Amino acid sequence: MDQANMDSFEALEREMAIFARRLEGARQSWRKHREIDRSAYLILLALREEGELTAGQLAARFLLDISTISRQITPLVEAGWIAKERDEDDKRQLRLSITEAGVEALEATRASRIELYRELVGDWTEEERRTFLGLLRRLNERIRARQQAERT
Repeated sequence: MDQANMDSFEALEREMAIFARRLEGARQSWRKHREIDRSAYLILLALREEGELTAGQLAARFLLDISTISRQITPLVEAGWIAKERDEDDKRQLRLSITEAGVEALEATRASRIELYRELVGDWTEEERRTFLGLLRRLNERIRARQQAERT
């Protein structure tokens, strides 16, 4: 690997670490709503987008083991954000769905986050935002593919 590429990888590593810290700090200090945590947000989002799912389906989606996803689901059920009911075809399976209260919690968090991102990149051109979004999606997909490969 030549020096120019090594330098860009080193710079990327540094900027990603700074990005992660600053984004979390911005979210913590900027919140207008009581936000739900990241795992709850993603679980509720999946149920909103895909409808009823089992814990196993959620675990597979997030590349987690069933015990981890079960621990993350429990407080959401207790908060009234997720409903559980037995699967009609397989009584051993529980079907999970988002409740109206879950939709409200999800939407309040989404609105808060969107407002933050509008503040952070609102002065970028549409082309700049779309370029960043495309690259971010590509990076997220590469990370997911790597995680999947490691699990097999």
